[in-house]
Amino acid sequence: MRKEVFKNNFTKGLGICILLLLGQSCTDLEPTFLDSETRQTTIGEFAGVANTASTLSALYTSGASNGLGLSGSTTQADDYALTEVAADNIAVLTRGADWGDNGVWRTLHNHTWDPNHLYVLQTWNKHNAAVLLATQLLDSRSNPTAQEAAQARVIRAFHTYSLLDFYGQVPFRGVDDGADVNPVVRTPQESFDFILDDLNSAISSGDLSDNGPSVPLRGDGDDRFGTLSGVGQAFALFLRARVNLNAMHLVGSQGDMNQVIADVNAIESLGFTLDNSADYFDIWNLAENDNQEVILMLDGDARTRMYNQLHPNQGGWNGFVTLTETFRLFGTDDETQDARLGLPGEDVAGISTGYIRGQQRRPDGTNLNDRQENPLIYEDVILTNLEVNNERNGIRIVKYPVRQADGSLPGDGFRDFVYARFTDALLMRAEAALRGGAGGDPLADVNAIRSRAGAAPLAAVTLDDMPDIIARELNGEGVAGGRRAVQLRFGTFTSTTWEMKTVQDDFRNKYPIPASALATNPNLVQNPGY
Repeated sequence: MRKEVFKNNFTKGLGICILLLLGQSCTDLEPTFLDSETRQTTIGEFAGVANTASTLSALYTSGASNGLGLSGSTTQADDYALTEVAADNIAVLTRGADWGDNGVWRTLHNHTWDPNHLYVLQTWNKHNAAVLLATQLLDSRSNPTAQEAAQARVIRAFHTYSLLDFYGQVPFRGVDDGADVNPVVRTPQESFDFILDDLNSAISSGDLSDNGPSVPLRGDGDDRFGTLSGVGQAFALFLRARVNLNAMHLVGSQGDMNQVIADVNAIESLGFTLDNSADYFDIWNLAENDNQEVILMLDGDARTRMYNQLHPNQGGWNGFVTLTETFRLFGTDDETQDARLGLPGEDVAGISTGYIRGQQRRPDGTNLNDRQENPLIYEDVILTNLEVNNERNGIRIVKYPVRQADGSLPGDGFRDFVYARFTDALLMRAEAALRGGAGGDPLADVNAIRSRAGAAPLAAVTLDDMPDIIARELNGEGVAGGRRAVQLRFGTFTSTTWEMKTVQDDFRNKYPIPASALATNPNLVQNPGY
């Protein structure tokens, strides 16, 4: 009824193995995949992957939280940690003995990480391994179909972009390079050009949907979501817009803002639009097949975005919170003035969607206490300490309505993870127009988003307004690119303060090359400051 998930087109049981044990390096880019074997000639040369369908499936799925595939982006670690926890939307609070985790979260929020940070290493390993696997699939000796090749190019572009964005350096190993060959390291401009070449080739090929690039990726009726669980034309356009928008950070010069606007216009022409359901949070209810907004969903478990925030007496793990400053950007606590705030009390099974604040309740409406029998109240108070907190500190942000009214967990439709949506594309188009791109109407785009949430229209919008506009809409989602990229575009990632974070040196705009990677590839050079 709901969708044909990509994994059902291949074998559901396919998944990658755990990439690496902690502390190992992926610098030689020689991962082992249980479902994606390569063939060799009698003299050991690469002769193509054994099964192109399995290899493409491995580029989507993941066998562990730090796994290779796009679905690895749905966890609370790795990419999410580097883009959201290190930025000004999300914090992870230590509460007694909970969530200390050897400081892995605190150092991200404080911008005091080093080359041995766990998520810096795992993120490096994952993206490098994926680039190699996609390159093997794209080799002519693998003989991929046109559609497999087009999807692999977009996925390789995503992982290459992630490496360039996080680290500023992208090593590249050819499929015929032996284990004794150190991967070359491309310049930022070479990597940027490589990303756009992959995206341009995939977009122009017409092989990202069954019927060519001019046909909407979504179908009518029951198969609507089958096209959204795999990379298609719309996500390729979305990613190209994102790369161009972030070019200043990536290569030091502004990208093509006209192209950003044209790409978003093309997404719109495919039939994507704002979802105008009566409930704003139906955007994330993927059991409904009338959602016109979702561009790409990943096969993950979106409940992570709920349980890592909520108190144990609500079934959660009680570490993550949104920053109070971000909540206060709305200028009101009244959800009738902006539906994105959500309800302060119970909504579904005692838990609302939006900014979870105030007295928390059971499904029957009675008040909840914390484990020390204090009233469980999430207060609108500025956070001051990452290390010493009670169980109640911090407002929580939950966008996925993942519980049913009777308190039971629903089916897979609530678990899929929204990774790219049309609202994000509209925000890119508005920003690109404010950066000089032709053909956009930023005020109209911003007000369309506000109108959908029931918020009053703005009389004017400037480029300086955009970070707060983006935060109010995308807070905590972990979308492709994430909050860190927004702050880098506006120069606020290291140079400004927010709750529990002080000004840091600009070298932290890049993450360090993991120490183990430097030790195994002399072509890599540690980023300045580390």
